[in-house]
Amino acid sequence: MRTIIRLTFLEMKKKKILYLTLILTAIFLLLYGTAAKYAYQSFEANTNDAVIRLTFINQFISMGMYVAGFIIAFLSIFSSVGAIASEIENGTYDAVLSKPIARYEVVLGKFIGILLILIPYVTILYLSIIGINVMFGEGVIVNFAIASVVKSLLTLYLLPIVLTSIGIFLSCSISTMAAGVIVVILYFCGMIGGFLEKMSFFITAETAKSVMSNIGIVTSLIMPSDVIYRKASSILFTTKSGLNLSIDGMVGGNIQPSSFMMGYIGVYIIVIVILALRRFQKRDL
Repeated sequence: MRTIIRLTFLEMKKKKILYLTLILTAIFLLLYGTAAKYAYQSFEANTNDAVIRLTFINQFISMGMYVAGFIIAFLSIFSSVGAIASEIENGTYDAVLSKPIARYEVVLGKFIGILLILIPYVTILYLSIIGINVMFGEGVIVNFAIASVVKSLLTLYLLPIVLTSIGIFLSCSISTMAAGVIVVILYFCGMIGGFLEKMSFFITAETAKSVMSNIGIVTSLIMPSDVIYRKASSILFTTKSGLNLSIDGMVGGNIQPSSFMMGYIGVYIIVIVILALRRFQKRDL
């Protein structure tokens, strides 16, 4: 398995999409940092209302994390959907599996190898966003508890793990193109479901409220990507005393997903990986 992990890691480093993503990430951080600089300067000079400042900071950081979530999601999807399928299409496994390498080692090796690239990338991107806000927001009520930052980052790690597991599973089952389309659609369904569930809190009509909330719950169970973002965002704004300072908004809210839901995501990942192992084991190469 170590050989597969190493080869997958090296393969990931050579992919053009990785370098394109790094360039676009640098552009995003440059633009985000420029906006943060002037926004915080304006607030420091003109606004003394702590509530307004907190609201702005919450939404500004949530916006940065939401865009980061998009970048992480698409890098995870396009790195994983072709991990197995493209090798099958090229006939690579005719030679690889003729050696003493078990099929489960191929799947797990691909899965781990991709995450060895994605996890450091998520760490750098996340800490860059936090660092930009801390640097330019000095004196404008930007004070994160280190424990909250660490817990939020660890929660965000679930996003590439979930999407990579789904991508690998579909890559073991169908073509690269079909797998990519399906995962992207599922991701957007999860995002829209999250919006609907969030909007249901502002609706008074019980029928509409119930329908929108149920749609959000169902989509979250199928694709929990939006739940992960909201949990990470909410944890970030939790103080040492346990007080949650996040503000209601379409990209960030003060209602944390339950511990049960986070446990469900852990089980979800394990089940998807097991299904991928079983599917590749039975796949006719």
